[in-house]
Amino acid sequence: MPSRRRFLAGGLAAAATGIAGCIGTSADETSALDTLAVAGSPGGSVRVAPVDDVVLLDFWATWCAPCEPQMTELRRIEREYPAVHMLSITNEADEAAVERFWRDNEGTWPVATDPNLHVSERYDVTRIPTLIALDTENAEVWRHSGLAAADTIADALDDPGA
Repeated sequence: MPSRRRFLAGGLAAAATGIAGCIGTSADETSALDTLAVAGSPGGSVRVAPVDDVVLLDFWATWCAPCEPQMTELRRIEREYPAVHMLSITNEADEAAVERFWRDNEGTWPVATDPNLHVSERYDVTRIPTLIALDTENAEVWRHSGLAAADTIADALDDPGA
């Protein structure tokens, strides 16, 4: 019988591991982030992807060379698409550096930190910068890695699926 016990114990361990792997990051950990209180960003908690809103998520970093010119393109989108919920997300923990970058590059929408990578992992972001557009049901309708021109972003937001 030891082999049967070993088999059952192994099966239970495998099942527990499988269940733990399926649980992953909870929706609560990825549904809202704290934003920084800096020019253009209100501070406090903000929903990452509110249902019934078209959403544009911008994953970026202060050390990212294309992220600086991306800010110019995103300012234009923010002006031309005021109904779009925009949120810029960085995984950097150095809030002073993030605030300095935001002020220097004239950010005018909420900026949040995701130092534990919960949101980055939820949206499978592996490159910086990455832009993701979500439709009103939070389905991803567009993704772009690298510098994106405002016209390219606008085309994605104008798409009937966005």
